[in-house]
Amino acid sequence: MRNPVVVFGLSGSGKSFLSSLLHKYFGYEWLRSDVIRKELVGIKPEESAKAEFGKGIYTEDMTRRVYEEMVRRAKELTKKGKKVVLDATFLKRWQRKLVLDNFEEPLFIWAFAPEKVIKKRLSKRKDVSDADFSIYLKQKEVFEEPDEIDYIKINTDKPAEELIKEIEKIITAEGGP
Repeated sequence: MRNPVVVFGLSGSGKSFLSSLLHKYFGYEWLRSDVIRKELVGIKPEESAKAEFGKGIYTEDMTRRVYEEMVRRAKELTKKGKKVVLDATFLKRWQRKLVLDNFEEPLFIWAFAPEKVIKKRLSKRKDVSDADFSIYLKQKEVFEEPDEIDYIKINTDKPAEELIKEIEKIITAEGGP
């Protein structure tokens, strides 16, 4: 079994939805960068920490702390035999390399959706994430295409039932449950 599963992509792409399906239907422990970030600074997950891109609790230094903590927690869980899903943008190569350096066979899933769908999702979002469409646009500018990893790409603009079947095929093919 490939562990952890890393679900990455821009804000509004459906990462957290895919991760929630892995958690609910397939028993994965769900580590969300948005939750960890707020825990590290003592903010409740439902509290807003909205800030401009790269500011507030979203600085590069804080992002490094978040990803290191997420990987640390994933290592603890996998040592206990748990299946883990990491839910974060993973915009930069160094973030994906952190996973590659700490796990033998991670499975990367790139979540995406048409931009009009993302814009609609982000306009209605009431979630732990503070990202809005302006943050999405900034992420799009700085995203480093994942040419250093193998990944499976999933369009999340589908009904949950279809996505569950797609996930099941992927994790079964990858030696999962």
